[in-house]
Amino acid sequence: MVSIQKPKNSCCGFVQFGYKIIGCCMRPFPQKIRKALNTLRSARDELRRAFPQLRFALDGNLIGDIGEAIAICHFGLEKLKPCSTLHDFKARNGNLVQVKTTQQTIPGKGVGLGLIKKSFKHLIVIQLLENGYEILFDGPGKTVDKARAHKKTASLSVKQLCELNQTIQTNERLIK
Repeated sequence: MVSIQKPKNSCCGFVQFGYKIIGCCMRPFPQKIRKALNTLRSARDELRRAFPQLRFALDGNLIGDIGEAIAICHFGLEKLKPCSTLHDFKARNGNLVQVKTTQQTIPGKGVGLGLIKKSFKHLIVIQLLENGYEILFDGPGKTVDKARAHKKTASLSVKQLCELNQTIQTNERLIK
């Protein structure tokens, strides 16, 4: 496997020709989340042993909610009212923020960024790993819009998000 050199201002590392994500900037889960998530994973594993033909993936709304809880802890975001259509949070600096969460670890596989192409003021994409999480992207939504303008879907791959994240200037991030 050949590793890609990551810029100093980036946390996202990955192996170019393999499928293993390098957890170079993996952060531990906040304690409030870690214990409950371990309980969920234990229950999932028990179901998998009982029904090995089924995946029992922890995905969908639950994974999104876990990512949003991490974003509240990590970025100090304030949840907007449920009727907000495009953004879920407000940052301390007043920016509107959308948070997306994935468990995808294969660099070439897509990360869903919504059902349709939407332009977010600021986008944070969180990748859940077995023992922590990484921020795949923290930057202006317009950066993602440009990257997916030629695509039919609203998704980008883990690798694309990591590469885009490397182009974000420090002053454009929520976490400096």
